[in-house]
Amino acid sequence: MRRTQSGRGKIMSMTKYFNSDGLVSIERLLSGQDFYEIPVLQRNYVWSKNNIQDLLDDINASMDEDKNQDYFIGSMVFIEKDSRKVVIDGQQRITTLSLIFSSAIKKFEEHGLKDFSGLYAKYLYDSTHSGGDIVKRNRLKQHTKDNDFYSDLIRTNKSFNASTTSQKNMQSAKEFIDNEIKGMDIDILKDFVAYLSKRVFVVSMVASDFNIAFRIFETLNDRGAKLQPEDLLKNMLLKNLKEETYEEVANKWDSFIKVLTTEQGTTKVSTSTFLKHYIMSRGVLVQKAKLFEAIEKNQKPQTKEPILEFDLDTDRDVKKFINDLYEESILYVKAMEGKYDKAIDRCMRLGIKQTLVIVLASKDLEETKKRKVYDLMESLIFSIAITNARTNELEKSLFKVAGKLRKGNEKPEMFEEAIRNLETLVIEKKGLTLNSLREFKLTSKQADRKKAKYILEKMASSLDEIDHSAGTIEHIMPEEKSDGWLHIKRNSEEYDELVSRLGNLTLLNFSNNSSLKNKPFQEKVKVYKNQPFITKSIVEKIETGTKNTKLDKALRAYNYAPTEIWDEKEIKRRTEAMVRLGEFIWFQL
Repeated sequence: MRRTQSGRGKIMSMTKYFNSDGLVSIERLLSGQDFYEIPVLQRNYVWSKNNIQDLLDDINASMDEDKNQDYFIGSMVFIEKDSRKVVIDGQQRITTLSLIFSSAIKKFEEHGLKDFSGLYAKYLYDSTHSGGDIVKRNRLKQHTKDNDFYSDLIRTNKSFNASTTSQKNMQSAKEFIDNEIKGMDIDILKDFVAYLSKRVFVVSMVASDFNIAFRIFETLNDRGAKLQPEDLLKNMLLKNLKEETYEEVANKWDSFIKVLTTEQGTTKVSTSTFLKHYIMSRGVLVQKAKLFEAIEKNQKPQTKEPILEFDLDTDRDVKKFINDLYEESILYVKAMEGKYDKAIDRCMRLGIKQTLVIVLASKDLEETKKRKVYDLMESLIFSIAITNARTNELEKSLFKVAGKLRKGNEKPEMFEEAIRNLETLVIEKKGLTLNSLREFKLTSKQADRKKAKYILEKMASSLDEIDHSAGTIEHIMPEEKSDGWLHIKRNSEEYDELVSRLGNLTLLNFSNNSSLKNKPFQEKVKVYKNQPFITKSIVEKIETGTKNTKLDKALRAYNYAPTEIWDEKEIKRRTEAMVRLGEFIWFQL
């Protein structure tokens, strides 16, 4: 990212002025001499989990690409007022940033890292000695009705009764961020907050009164001067259009943005994320920060291999390009929301958004070819999820496959090459994937529960070809040790470790799950006999009535003999059986 000069540019009259500090790091924004206030006229805090996830994902992706590169999250507009700057544009971002630092401090304190918690505490408040006491002054002051709630939220780890819309949304945001940071390794968290503070920037603009501030705000929003890639792209597309074409293209752009937005006005997916995946689906890997640069370069006459098949200097091709964005965004969101294909839906449930690159790239393939691609993608995405692999490494391979799939109809050899590439990516991860499956433990993390549910559903379906999405996870040896499980001679920590192992997990109908709880194994057996094959097989031999169908092959791979007791040995034995079944499901190419 190119930095502007840090010196202040200033436009001034006798009574009014506006100045810009240029690019300001989050460290300087939140730990310098400035304090901020959200005015009453501002709207509620409305950022959803999706907005926050997009921000965290974008920052993480930038850090993964290059931990030394700078990342820009837009401009903020303030008014100088007494001892605080009034926030005119930037309320959602500056509030969210404070919640992120609050969650990070919480985890540092839990790990006894007082130096780190103290370092970042100044991003939330300034402490002074006054009248014999330490007085804390918040870096950010919310609306009067929300400020006490916000102050408690960022300073303590307690739960509060939220009353206003802003309070409810802030509490929901804080809980979501807490959960995301809870799942981070402590060293990764250190790197993340260091990158956030020192390498993430905003443009700070300061006005002397509201009139000037809102003129700046309107200019930034109406003319695309926020310098977000999607805003620059919109300007590039519109600026040279003929008058009779302008309104049509502008309306189509708005329709495109509407596809990516909920009815409440929040984003389903950021425009820059969609555009990045759109370009990747054409065989080009590009950083979000360089989206506009990549498309602009596409238009230069000397470009040998343009990334788009459109000449954006002509009205006709601009219309074709906008229509293509609109049509592909509909497919993108449909797939993202689990309304497109079952295999793709399962990939999305595992949380790997890069799946959508392949959805776009393969959209024109015939159905049999799509099926082959989607099944391979499911195996690949599962491998990425279960091994906790970095998705930026996946991107480095996936865009090449996508480029070949785009040409798969007109050039069949390109499709075959793409399939071979996908198969290679899957097989390369086989050993690590099966070992991760063997070592998998179900924790309280939402991501782990999604993985466990996916694994059990997939394995259950492989044995009976029935949809088990309505099933619930059952711990065979219960989470709470009761009298019926006293034969397990393990301390509480060892017991918990056994309970969480894959071999101790199965699927039950919801009503049965709630009734079993921590009953002895002998009582659970009565229920297991009337459950899906994956559960019934624990206590009875499974027969298909056929000899060499796919179900028979899956059962032979599973090869688990029923048992009359349940203990540590059986958990290990069933874990190995499930690993064998997993090898059949995900690596029988």
